[in-house]
Amino acid sequence: MKDWQRVTASSASDWLDAVLAQAVALRLTDLYFLPTQEGALLKTPRVGGIQCLDRLQGPFLAAVLAVIKYRAALNLAEQRRPQLGRFSYHDIFVRVSTVGDFLNREPLVLRLLYPELGQVHWAAPSQWQALLADQPNAGLYLLAGRTGAGKSTTAYQLLLAWADRQLVLTVEDPVELVVADFLQLQVNEAAGIDYQALIKVALRQRPDLLFIGEIRDQQTAQAALQAALAGHLVLATIHANSLAGTKARLINLAVDPVLLEQALVKVVYQRLVSNARGQPAAALSWARYEQGRVLATVDFQGEGV
Repeated sequence: MKDWQRVTASSASDWLDAVLAQAVALRLTDLYFLPTQEGALLKTPRVGGIQCLDRLQGPFLAAVLAVIKYRAALNLAEQRRPQLGRFSYHDIFVRVSTVGDFLNREPLVLRLLYPELGQVHWAAPSQWQALLADQPNAGLYLLAGRTGAGKSTTAYQLLLAWADRQLVLTVEDPVELVVADFLQLQVNEAAGIDYQALIKVALRQRPDLLFIGEIRDQQTAQAALQAALAGHLVLATIHANSLAGTKARLINLAVDPVLLEQALVKVVYQRLVSNARGQPAAALSWARYEQGRVLATVDFQGEGV
């Protein structure tokens, strides 16, 4: 990477633009401002660990955080309560999340949402072909994994491949990829329009495929479950640590286990590994369900187990 420290002689706004430009050039998706005793570290997750990009201190750190919060229309004076916002950098949306820690320092995360579908390298290309060939007619279809594993990219790849002669409706926060042929709805918490409300509206549009950007709370989980039980194919992403832990994650969100067994048709777990060229590659495992019974599972090597 370039010498980030040389950029700090300019204004905080110019420095931020330079950081974003470099992040876009490298196709980074997340930038973390993590507090330290002296200031903050700017880091980004990479395959195999987290890479430190720069160190910020004192008034300059405060100025950079203020610029970010101003662009995202956040409260500049608030440093303790959680705040969520976003701003545009050229044709890219930058999602901002900030909250104060127990020492009254302010960690901040930027998520870069690119307008085009990201390129996916597959650890086992045969797995992707098998995934494409298996589209259930109805039920709850989950794409699980940790943050930054590429779940949304894989979801859109599936939606685009399955969309021929089908109505695809998405409910997201925010919309990550604009597709002219999809009907796309966006959560607006400030206006009282949450996932649950939009999912109810979405069902009145009678979609063939309903995509829920993320199941993150009890209300969204229950709404997704009801949509799947009503005969829709519901594709959704969810954070989980393992394939086996995905159902437990939903039950932890107070979903009725009996209804979950009736609705769940497939769970795909995705993680990133490094391929032979040193590129991040998606490795998949999945389980197929019917009425709570496991019909088949596939491991990361693409072999039935």
